[in-house]
Amino acid sequence: MTPLHVYVTYPPEPDLPALHDRLGDLAGAVELRAGSGYLDPDAVRTRKRGGTFVGGDGSGEPPLSDEDVAAYAWADVIVALDVPWRLAELTPRLRWIQTIGAGVGQYREEQLAERGVVLSMAAGVGAPPIAEFVIGRLLEHYKRFRELAALQREHRWAYTPGGNLGGRTMVIVGLGAIGREVAVRARAFGVRTVGVRRSYEPGMTSPLVDELCGPDGLDDVLPTADIVVLSAPETAETRGLFDAARFARMKPGAVLCNVARGSLVDQAALLEALASGQLAAALLDVVEPEPLPPDDPLWDAAGVVLSPHTSTSTEGYNDRLFDLVAANIRRYLRDEPLANLVDLTGVGVR
Repeated sequence: MTPLHVYVTYPPEPDLPALHDRLGDLAGAVELRAGSGYLDPDAVRTRKRGGTFVGGDGSGEPPLSDEDVAAYAWADVIVALDVPWRLAELTPRLRWIQTIGAGVGQYREEQLAERGVVLSMAAGVGAPPIAEFVIGRLLEHYKRFRELAALQREHRWAYTPGGNLGGRTMVIVGLGAIGREVAVRARAFGVRTVGVRRSYEPGMTSPLVDELCGPDGLDDVLPTADIVVLSAPETAETRGLFDAARFARMKPGAVLCNVARGSLVDQAALLEALASGQLAAALLDVVEPEPLPPDDPLWDAAGVVLSPHTSTSTEGYNDRLFDLVAANIRRYLRDEPLANLVDLTGVGVR
């Protein structure tokens, strides 16, 4: 039997023996090859996610060596964060792409679907550290850690009491891997949790949240929220989900935390909501575009706390990633459904 050719283009210098060992009794049915770490610059990835990309000279993509080109032609499966725009002509054998992250907007979904190439994501691999980041940012806000740090820098002793996270209500928009991990940690602090789940059906409940609803119930639960956490995927339905009307429905003084995609938020409307006091703070790990231009008003807006899409952690990430990759390779070889398979007709997870 011809072995399955798996080309790991990212992360750079992957531990292929460790991945091979995870395959167990199916290791002999797989050949692994490591790439040099193909990675698009942030601005290029942003253009690809927007669906407008000019290929050719000056495109900004990293150059491909002859060895890279040969490996793409060899591959049945690619493990990647990014792929070249001309992937179709480079990969005549390609059957499946396993991403190393949760975002898939940089892939040409329609082209993959036309070729019969399946796409699976790594949702859940980064969820625990992202959830910790969310709780950390919220504690920083309510306990006024940034103000306390400023007092220390200024050598000023001024009583500065903070508030409580416990007793508040959190609406989690997107109860996938990240949203579930956030819910678990928020409950440990005594937070009442409300999950908004795309696949919700009337009467459905979840042991992870105190209340569950579908997207059509979002406007009903927003006025109850002290905190709104965005952890939903970027789709046609979620782009611009939080606009001026949604901010107006939120409880005055609420906090928004976005660890999903910047496209879910109308940033001009967000700035207006902050300036008016409708929102107390916006804790943003993602924005649009990325990287954020140096002159963007978000940098200096009162109440905005920015981080450069770094809410996940590299600590232990590759181990969790290779657990998922190996499990999915085993499923693929056994003709079983892949975990985190993307529905290329609607860009959602099955």
